Amino acid sequence: MTTLATFPFGQLAAALLLLGVMAAAVIRPELLAPSPRTGGTGSWLERHTDAIDAIPDYALGAAIALAAALGLYAELMLIRLHSSYFQLFAYFKNVSLLSCFLGLGIGYARGARRPLATPLVVPALALQIAFLAILRRSPVADALQNPISEQVTFGMERATALLPVLGTFAFLLLIFAYNALCFVPLGHLAARLMDRRPSLVAYGWNLVGSLLGIGVFALVSFAWAPPVVWVVLVAGALTVFVRHELRTLLPTLLATAALVLLLARPGRLNETDIYSPYQILTLSLRRDSLPEVRTSNTYYQRILDLRDAQVQRSDELRRWADYYGLPYRFKPRPERVLVVGSGTGNDVAAALRNGAAEVDAVEIDPAILDLGRRLHPEAPYQQHGVRAVVNDARAYLKFTDRSYDLIVYGLLDSHTLLSGTSGGIRLDSYVYTVEGFREARARLHPGGVISVTFSFLGEALGRKMYLMLQQAFDGRPPRVYEVGYDGGYTFLAGDSLAAAPADLPASLRDVTEGYAVTARLARVDVSTDDWPFFYMRAKTYPRSYAVMIVLLLGVSLHFVRRMVPGSGGGFSAPCFFLGAGFMLVETKAITELALVYGSTWVVTSAVIAAILLLAFLANLVVMKLSTPPPALTYGLLAAALLAGLGLTVVGVGGLQPWAGRLAMTGVLTLPLFFSGFAFSSELRRTGSVAVALSANLLGAMLGGFLEYNAMYFGFRSLYVFALLLYGLAYLTARRGTNTHLA
Repeated sequence: MTTLATFPFGQLAAALLLLGVMAAAVIRPELLAPSPRTGGTGSWLERHTDAIDAIPDYALGAAIALAAALGLYAELMLIRLHSSYFQLFAYFKNVSLLSCFLGLGIGYARGARRPLATPLVVPALALQIAFLAILRRSPVADALQNPISEQVTFGMERATALLPVLGTFAFLLLIFAYNALCFVPLGHLAARLMDRRPSLVAYGWNLVGSLLGIGVFALVSFAWAPPVVWVVLVAGALTVFVRHELRTLLPTLLATAALVLLLARPGRLNETDIYSPYQILTLSLRRDSLPEVRTSNTYYQRILDLRDAQVQRSDELRRWADYYGLPYRFKPRPERVLVVGSGTGNDVAAALRNGAAEVDAVEIDPAILDLGRRLHPEAPYQQHGVRAVVNDARAYLKFTDRSYDLIVYGLLDSHTLLSGTSGGIRLDSYVYTVEGFREARARLHPGGVISVTFSFLGEALGRKMYLMLQQAFDGRPPRVYEVGYDGGYTFLAGDSLAAAPADLPASLRDVTEGYAVTARLARVDVSTDDWPFFYMRAKTYPRSYAVMIVLLLGVSLHFVRRMVPGSGGGFSAPCFFLGAGFMLVETKAITELALVYGSTWVVTSAVIAAILLLAFLANLVVMKLSTPPPALTYGLLAAALLAGLGLTVVGVGGLQPWAGRLAMTGVLTLPLFFSGFAFSSELRRTGSVAVALSANLLGAMLGGFLEYNAMYFGFRSLYVFALLLYGLAYLTARRGTNTHLA
């Protein structure tokens, strides 16, 4: 507990100082987007601009690729860092992404304007990262949690007092605005370099660099590298562009050194941070309590020792052992058990204690699995008959050829897990859908049982789980028990579920009858693969997001008007609508392919790389061939979108698994190829990379805002929105629209 005597005033003072500097930059965005009239700063930045312009032609392609790689890598880094330090960004999942789009779009729109502000990138990023790192460990961090009015949307209590809500929204707006400013110089650098090459050639090098950026980020994720490494890689790439003069190099070196010292210093002595491919894990070790794991600074799981000798010493441990043993009272000594979301191994150890001969343990996060292997006192992962699988739970259930007597869902409610590289939804969302439970049912032996435990903050979510399992088992209701562990409820479902044992411990309270009555009256919408939002009680338009979208649009328009004057800058309406449509189709493709291959970081990285490769191939075709009429390009694009929409309705159930995967992959990615084809065609017609890419990125922001509509209409609706946006792109392309920014 923090008291006045223990309150870290120095830490708070540092955070306030950084906050003031960041706020000043937001108020005066010209600091990171200077003009030739910016006095002394302008003079040395003018010399830096001359040095960039002096890059020889033979090195220009590599320079464009490096600038593009730097932009994409820094974007992925900031998205990951935001959600790691504050899970608030996992709830407002597009805020970080859209701020990067805004900054890069403004930077591209500045095009040939002088001067470049590349030497200011690392100092600006360092201020933001230092502010977040200091604030993360301060008492203020607890107040920056969840201002969402739909309070069960993400399984957390929302802030109800007006001041915390306003403070949290102000925090989001500040980070959105300041982060956008950090990316303006990166977009400006890429645009200035690309302006020296023919538009399609320059765009090709840009895509090559983007592929490099996603590749480096994938390697960083694979290595579980901490933020220190992330920052050093950005600084190293920037050094290539600012090394020509000490005054331009020194800000990058000093800011990097200061940030490395801050990030590398140890936090609390009893805690260790681990950066898995998905999130930050904090292992907390205390002499007087059990080892505890937090994900993105929020409690996730304790590592328990529930062997008989330990349980006899504590009533609390006895209650916990009763909870873990509940499924085995309905399915004693099962031959084969599947644990999905096996975590650090508590559920696996329970299966072994209760006589399971074989246990398949599926866990998506390899770092959590590693903690279980190294620290669990019962060493469940080292036992004979245990097979650990690093995979997405839904993908494993869909494609495994193994069957089970018992399927145990571990505590999968770590809702901070994101496909951060894509702005995707929570990784466990597709696990808790009616279709997901049906696939689990299909993996049961005759007489098999499914056990699902969840900690609910509201009764409505419990009724929702009850109805989903009931639908998955063709109307057979589950049994429900209130258990004495982390406020959880266990749901047991099966085609021939046995009657409740008579000797259940008092800590396991049968609440089935209550759920059977209230479920009939429940005003909830069950989660499906099209609407996989388990934490939302019903389909309601997210009012909190509507408020945030209005605020972000206001900030975006203000920045565009301040930093991209109307005179001298073009605007491509077709590229704008293409960017918006592409964002929606990309989101839909990633979510659908997550169902095919799993929502792992490897799959997400591969999908993004494939999308970039398709854009590169489309650009290459346009370079080699004459530009086809818009009617043909957009006609093929519309046909591909309609095919994808149809496939989401009829599915590929009649095909072999490999054929189904191939068909889904082809149909879902084909619109992205034709969309890239349309963009490259417009780029050739426009003739200006700066105009086309800036409009495209700003359009992607619109697509990001429209993507929130899936929370009401479902993900299938994104195809409809995309068709409308691509229709607008076709109409404006046909008319040759090329207006100017107001």
